[in-house]
Amino acid sequence: MKFLLDQEVDVTVVAIRPWGLDVESPDGTRGFIDIAKDPAWRSGGRSTAVGSVLRVCVVDDERDPARLSALDVDLEIARRLREEQAKHVR
Repeated sequence: MKFLLDQEVDVTVVAIRPWGLDVESPDGTRGFIDIAKDPAWRSGGRSTAVGSVLRVCVVDDERDPARLSALDVDLEIARRLREEQAKHVR
């Protein structure tokens, strides 16, 4: 599965890096969440994140791995953009 821009998906944290989280979708597709796009990072809540499942949206599908966000604001923006796109398809 290729991540698509504004797509929403559940991912599992597979590694913690000083700059963010390496994650994987249920089918094995890899993604990355930068520390700026992880709401728990500031509070230091990621020391035991490996194995955690996060709801994320795709903010950049052109990079390898795709860049994802777990921020509520980005999830809301992605939902709104998908709704707008669906209106134009009908």
